[in-house]
Amino acid sequence: MSDTTPLHYLDYAATTPADPRVIEAMTACLGADGIFGNPASSSHAAGRLAKDKVEHARAQVAALIGADADEIVWTSGATESNNLALKGYAETATDKRHLITSRLEHKAILDTMANLSTRGMTATYLTPTADGEITVDAVAAAIGPDTGLVSLMLVNNELGTLTDIGAISRIVHAAGALLHVDAAQALGKTPIDVRALGIDLLSMSAHKVYGPKGIGALFVRRDIAARIAPQIHGGGHERGLRSGTLATHQIVGMGTACELAADKLEREAVRIAALGARLKDALLALGDITHNAAAARRIPHTLSLTVNAPGFFPFMLGDALAVSSTSACNSTSGAPSHVLTAIGLDPQSAGRTVRISFGRFTTEQDVDFAIACFERALEQCRASAATGFTASRQIAPADLKAIRNAGFRAVICNRPDGESADQPAFDEIAAAARELGLDARYLPVERDRIGNAEVDAFGALVDALPKPVLAYCGSGSRAGMLWNRLTARRTATTA
Repeated sequence: MSDTTPLHYLDYAATTPADPRVIEAMTACLGADGIFGNPASSSHAAGRLAKDKVEHARAQVAALIGADADEIVWTSGATESNNLALKGYAETATDKRHLITSRLEHKAILDTMANLSTRGMTATYLTPTADGEITVDAVAAAIGPDTGLVSLMLVNNELGTLTDIGAISRIVHAAGALLHVDAAQALGKTPIDVRALGIDLLSMSAHKVYGPKGIGALFVRRDIAARIAPQIHGGGHERGLRSGTLATHQIVGMGTACELAADKLEREAVRIAALGARLKDALLALGDITHNAAAARRIPHTLSLTVNAPGFFPFMLGDALAVSSTSACNSTSGAPSHVLTAIGLDPQSAGRTVRISFGRFTTEQDVDFAIACFERALEQCRASAATGFTASRQIAPADLKAIRNAGFRAVICNRPDGESADQPAFDEIAAAARELGLDARYLPVERDRIGNAEVDAFGALVDALPKPVLAYCGSGSRAGMLWNRLTARRTATTA
């Protein structure tokens, strides 16, 4: 990372860094001295060499999921794969126009289902158990003679729970329907055999498995390919299912990533399970933390933890710890996670929930750093409950809803406007705070210039505001120092 502060990355469910061996393989397909040709240019060696690379990568991906190479269709990622599977089926379906999915699915499925519902398809959304499971019984109860396709994820992106796809596929096929599986979070983390599991269509993405962004694939079982209509036209590439010049370097990156994943899968699962247990046990021992969907079958790579301490919000963990407060694809909306509310969490609890996900480059030091961050945040919450005050790093207008939901009633800005080019102006913070019913005050303090006058002004403002109060600056240190000096002075006065 470019920042001087070391980053402890525990957000592998959002994306993964490309493996160095993936980067090396991709680079060999870019320059004039490399294999840069168009794979469709069969009339010369440059094109033929590129095609050989593409087909080798196709075989590498197929091997990881137990498929044949000619059943792999290249796409730009799992989102496109999901769209191709669902819309491709819907376009050719003259009957059996009922679809089934669940309330836990990725937005790429839910939004596509919503779109298809405006175009003559009907959709049923299965409700999970409190432990985040979509059961065989739930599928059996929803399926009918008009059901044409069932779409479920193998591993949930927020909870890490596993769906019993093998058992569900038997119900689906007995009803004469197709089974599509979103495997973006499962690829390379848990064994996948599309034949044994009875999967007809399976979506994958390279950047979740230490490959590059912008490339993915859809497994299309050979004997159902005619039932999937292409959604991108212009050249008839990929058995006519997905037109467009193939990006050799990205495809080679995905193939290499899948081959590495196949080699490392079992060993990595054991190592990551140990890291996950170390973190979970330490955090649960701190108290005020709940492990969501704890009883469900799961992969060890992902933990969903709700902090029950009043006054907690995820950014209290600090910028040096990369975790997620929702899935990456939901984070811009500001709404509570649909996955967490589907398993019974209220919006306030969902706002206090953190997803931690481990990967190939996670170390024990990363885990210990995360434990320390949670310990510090909990201490801050407990102190805030006793004193009615919390010091925070710089906040943004979008953070204020979580701050209000955490119980705060007022915010103080101790950072002068313009101190940093990327800081929001106080007027923006104040306007957003007013809309939420929060009191917001501006008391800027220069770095290293905290005297008695500044402490007195700060104390008078804190006393006048409704509690609890959150005061913020760049890192939180000035706000914290003001509070510490204020409390030390008042303690000495009463002694």
